[in-house]
Amino acid sequence: MDKALKKILVVEGNHEGLVKKTATGKPDGAAEQYGAVLKKLDRGVKITITRPHFAIDPAAPVDWQEIDGVAFTGAGVCWAADTAEAAPARRIMETAFKRGLPVFGSCYGMQLGVAVLGGRLYANPSGPEIAIARDIRLSDAGKAHLLYDGKPEIFDALCMHRDDVLDSGNSLSVLSANAHCGVQAVASRDADILFWGVQYHPELYFSQIADYLERSDVEGFSRIKGLAGLSLAAGQGATGIAADFRQLDKEGDVQVLKERYAIGQGLTDRNIHERELSNWLASIVS
Repeated sequence: MDKALKKILVVEGNHEGLVKKTATGKPDGAAEQYGAVLKKLDRGVKITITRPHFAIDPAAPVDWQEIDGVAFTGAGVCWAADTAEAAPARRIMETAFKRGLPVFGSCYGMQLGVAVLGGRLYANPSGPEIAIARDIRLSDAGKAHLLYDGKPEIFDALCMHRDDVLDSGNSLSVLSANAHCGVQAVASRDADILFWGVQYHPELYFSQIADYLERSDVEGFSRIKGLAGLSLAAGQGATGIAADFRQLDKEGDVQVLKERYAIGQGLTDRNIHERELSNWLASIVS
């Protein structure tokens, strides 16, 4: 195998009931989508996928000797990252930490890291943060951290989460926050644990948020006032927002939609939107 490649293990956060299949029966879930974004950002990336919440994972067991970094996806599972059900994913993260590997977590992936490193999670009493996390602000630690190199100090991000970090503990620095969520990003303070995590989704596209909005198990999200700060047109429920979001990913003039949802360059310019991931990949030495 070419040692110049960055060999990234992507850990699927969902169980098989939440993962679509291709026409040939292969899984096509969050891990495959995450891996595609990482490969787009760095052509020198080789992706391996593992699925700890599948009853039977079609992938081969992980060869840790062939892994340079680990990325944990988000998830639509009904359990929290600090519960017994999440233990299979936490074990993978613990192994990655013990091996000194760089680890990145999005949403559920960040929460797994917080749980492993001694923090506490909770279901935010303000309800889920859906579609767009508004006005995320970098802390002083965030302004100095490589995760946010080249990122605006205040930005919006695509999101979809119920649980939040209640207490980050002593092992993590909080790098950003907004009015809804007091911990939008963390990084390990321990030089031997190379963990970066974000509560939002730099890997997702508008159309993928649209898919979540239309899923039956998140139908209740459409009835939450404001839908995470989006200004709803009269009669514009989750289905209408989903249609608009899919249009935002297409070519053409979508200025009306950008104005309708107050969408700025930080969400439409993928170089800005994905900056956390590109910074993480750049930090990995194969």
